[in-house]
Amino acid sequence: MRRVLFVSLLLIPTPLAACQCLLTLSACNEVAVADRVFIGTVESVEPGFLNRWNPSKSSSLPLSQQLAGMDLPDYYKRRLAAAKTSDDIARLFYSIVAQGRRVRFKVKTTFRGEKEKEDSDDEESLEVWTDSGDCGYDFQEGETYLVYADEDEETDRINTSVCYRNRRLSDAGDDLAYLFFYRNGGDESARLEGFVTSDQFYQRDLDRAHDPEKVKLPAPGVILELKSGQGQRYTQSERDGRFVFDGLAGGEYSVSVFDAGYPELVKLLAGPARVQMEKKGCASQILLVPKLPPR
Repeated sequence: MRRVLFVSLLLIPTPLAACQCLLTLSACNEVAVADRVFIGTVESVEPGFLNRWNPSKSSSLPLSQQLAGMDLPDYYKRRLAAAKTSDDIARLFYSIVAQGRRVRFKVKTTFRGEKEKEDSDDEESLEVWTDSGDCGYDFQEGETYLVYADEDEETDRINTSVCYRNRRLSDAGDDLAYLFFYRNGGDESARLEGFVTSDQFYQRDLDRAHDPEKVKLPAPGVILELKSGQGQRYTQSERDGRFVFDGLAGGEYSVSVFDAGYPELVKLLAGPARVQMEKKGCASQILLVPKLPPR
């Protein structure tokens, strides 16, 4: 599975390192590389004994009883029937665990995939697999999620993990804002995002392999001006220093930072910085400003 450094397939607690992600992506970059992006409601998580939210699961049951209570494929049923020793049952048990959890979704909206479509009553079911251990995303039956996943050509399965931007739909506001423009914006669907900071050493600490989720010494409440040949747009940095411009066409832009009193008081803090936006693409920018007094 892409972007996963370590996958624990053990069901029992282990002192081994937890799952580590090789790469984290922003919303627009995640959409660009994912094979599937959709909104779906979880119908089931199998096997039930790997579902954290299954109140009926019980690790105290013998393995043979746990397996007998599962909806197993015929291949595993034959192996269970042929098992003669506890070792046979244990090997079968961990073989099933190694396959991961199968999550069945009722798809509401598809943004990327075989059936990219608008919201409709014609809902489809889709099976997505996730790891049994720390790298597996903890989906809950009955909950609705924004899901990012990849198709594995060798196994013909759709896979996801904690290293993707999966999240409850209620918590996916920023991603949904970008996806609105991605689906409806046509050529004007690019995104510029970034941070404003007063940390003079941000370049030293910046990990280019990961999209930063936060910066040290953020500068909240300052005004960002985005200019191009078509005009200018403005936004204000958030509490964490972050800013976003959505619905952009490809081309050359400049971005500047002004003090919070703009436009009544014009005090330039940083920029203009040039940004080249690719058509339907993504760009990021971190802007350094002088340390501001508390507001």
